[in-house]
Amino acid sequence: MVNKEYDYIRGNTALNPKRKYDEVKRREERENLERKRREQQRRERNAKKAVVKNILQVASIALVLGVLTIGRDGKVYKMQNDLINVKKEIKNVTAEGEALRANLLRYSSLGEIKEIASNNGMIMPKQSDTITVNITKDFFENIRE
Repeated sequence: MVNKEYDYIRGNTALNPKRKYDEVKRREERENLERKRREQQRRERNAKKAVVKNILQVASIALVLGVLTIGRDGKVYKMQNDLINVKKEIKNVTAEGEALRANLLRYSSLGEIKEIASNNGMIMPKQSDTITVNITKDFFENIRE
């Protein structure tokens, strides 16, 4: 049977027809469409939040790694600076040691010693200034170790 939109039609004169709207179905369809639209919007919001969350996680990891790298580089720079200072001190001390060694060699020569001694009033002993001691006899027999 065919469902017509109008209940009753008479020739060219039509009564005020009651249209049969399926209001319940249309309302349900609209509600379903609205629910689907809201669900889609919710999914899009959640997807955007997830993207922002992932971006913030990556940015925070990059920030932490950058700070750690800069901190380690600072420590390495400080250690290199300390090493350079220690090497300079080693060079200075080595140079001073070499200067002392040269002075020691200069002062240890017999001619230099004789000259300094004569400047200070020392004289070379002569054969007549020497004393001979006989140590073959035990003069200290009463002393024990």
